[in-house]
Amino acid sequence: MSLLTGGNIANIERVEIETEETSPEKYVFETASSCSFNASVSSGEEKEQRVKNRIMGLLRTEDIVKGYDIEMSDQRLIAEIMALIDGGTLTKSETDGWTKYASPAAGSTVTRKSFKMSLYTSDRGTDGEAIEYYKWTFAGCKGSPVSGSAKDGDFSEMKYSIKSRPPIGVSPLELTRVDQLPSVA
Repeated sequence: MSLLTGGNIANIERVEIETEETSPEKYVFETASSCSFNASVSSGEEKEQRVKNRIMGLLRTEDIVKGYDIEMSDQRLIAEIMALIDGGTLTKSETDGWTKYASPAAGSTVTRKSFKMSLYTSDRGTDGEAIEYYKWTFAGCKGSPVSGSAKDGDFSEMKYSIKSRPPIGVSPLELTRVDQLPSVA
């Protein structure tokens, strides 16, 4: 038997989002300030056979993970990410990036793009340097309407709610150890 020590999880080093479509779009950013995820579970059941004052048997089904509910915050406004997660329309300029974002019309049906999201965290040594990185990949993601906050004398914050609900047979979460962050063009 050996002693397990594990690694620490620090920072949000990078986020990669890739749309799940014929011609996928890939977005990479390093400004996310927080991220949390909670399992969405189909709860199992227990049915006991009870005769008088004794339990004679138990039928039990296990909890099943359907995916994850993800909350992410970013102090930067990245219009491409906002449009993907919120489901609206981004108008782009050929020279200056984007010029306008319009959320989905009130009361209308919204078709949001499905995407895969990878979140990179780091394991830090006692000198503060990264030893290695952890890549957390969530499959079958779709966004929800965005929210945010603004305060005089402070920076704003965008808040993104994402649901990971991959098809049957696909793992909703994969965790991979990597030596370094992938290069960005």
